[in-house]
Formats: sequence, structure tokens, C-alpha cells
Amino acid sequence: MKQNLRRSPIRPRALAFLILSLAWSPALWAKNDVVTDPTNYEMVMAPTAYTLGHGGYDLVTEMYDNGGVYVRANVGFEKFFMFGFSANGTNLVGNGTIQVQAPRLFFKLKPLDEGTSPVALAIAWDDRGYGVVNGGRFFPGTEEGFYVAASHEFKELGWLQLHGGVNLVKFDNFDASQDLGCFFGTSFAVTPVLAFNMEVNQLLTTYWQYNANVMFNLDNPLRIGLDLRDINRPDLFARVLRVQYISFF
Repeated sequence: MKQNLRRSPIRPRALAFLILSLAWSPALWAKNDVVTDPTNYEMVMAPTAYTLGHGGYDLVTEMYDNGGVYVRANVGFEKFFMFGFSANGTNLVGNGTIQVQAPRLFFKLKPLDEGTSPVALAIAWDDRGYGVVNGGRFFPGTEEGFYVAASHEFKELGWLQLHGGVNLVKFDNFDASQDLGCFFGTSFAVTPVLAFNMEVNQLLTTYWQYNANVMFNLDNPLRIGLDLRDINRPDLFARVLRVQYISFF
């Protein structure tokens, strides 16, 4: 990856601000009487420890800069396993030469559930990303690679969840400053039809990012959201439209 594409190393003052914002915002917004969402297997770009329900499937379409379109499909099995694939292309809308990347795969296993454990715990491989491929990895939508994630829901506070984990993007030509990171964030809701996510992703790497989004549940199978990605980097800051269709076999 070229040097000018790298995100700046995180500063202690910026890290303190991010931690405070993630810790206090849910307490201000979370309400009672909000039903747990079984489909939030991710926050914005960082994952959670949750999976789709048995027989559940979804199709997520995201539109980003340079006429890019990023499509993912996922299927859930027995509430502890899910898998999926993705397709990505740039310049699909507008001008320029269309570039389409090879499909990428995703597998996720949840060995621990909050029904029998204090936290949900998942291990996964997610090779999916969007944008252009440079140095064997996507940019700006870097893939998570291999990761371990933990999540906990505070039912007494309504719909409020905390998530965290570690990830390893690449095994070959390993560089800790680029490939070994961690992530943490929160999911919370104001009403059953309006949910928020905030996260710090790829922390401790040169690609770290602070992201947030809002999701509207317009109808049972259809959700529309707006992602704010790379808030910490004005030169990379992007607004990404997200459309998600959810159903069951």
C-alpha cells in the first residue's frame, strides 16, 4: 500500500475522545421497550459476535465514491453459523473504466451465546472489502480477515449492546502496523425503527478509522441506512448509502 493511502497513527488525545463518545452516547439515547435485533452481525464495518437467525438471509447493497457498488449476501444456520460472499466494482455508475474484483467469501461461527454465557463469542474469516485492490488488500474498505469478536447486550437498558475484538487482515508478508488491529463499538436504538452504530475499527494500525451510521427499518424486510466512514480523516471521509433486504427461507 502506498504511503499516501495510509491513515495517520492514532493520538492519545483523539483516542480518549473516541472512548468517551462511545461510552456515553448509548446512555443518553438508549430507551426501554426496544426489541433485540437478531440481524446486527456488524456495526458499520467492524463485526459483532452475533449471527443471522436460522434460515435467515440478507442482501446488502452499498454505493460509494467513484461510482462504486458493493454487494454482499449472507445466510444464517442454526443461530451459530453464517456464511456469505461479496461482489465489488468501481465506476459502475458514471464515467471511467469499470473495474470488477473477484468475489470474496465470509464464514462465521458463534461457539458461545449469551443464553449460556456472559457474552456472545464468535470467530470468523471475512475477506470482503470494497474499493480498489492495492498490495493484496482493499482500500478504502479494508477487509477484516481473521477475527475474534465478543458482544454483550444490556437488556435492562433497552436495546444497548457493546462489542469488541481483535483481527488479523493478512497472514502472508505480515506487518503488525498494517495487519494486526482491534475494534470496539456500540449499537443502540431510540425506537424500534431507528438504530445507531458507532465504532473504532482497525485500531492500532495505520488504517484505523472512526465510523458511525444510522439505520431506518422502513418495513420488515427492508432497511435503509447512511454510513459515515473515516470520520477521523477529512481526506477520506465518505458518506455511504446502505440498502439491506432481510428475509427467511
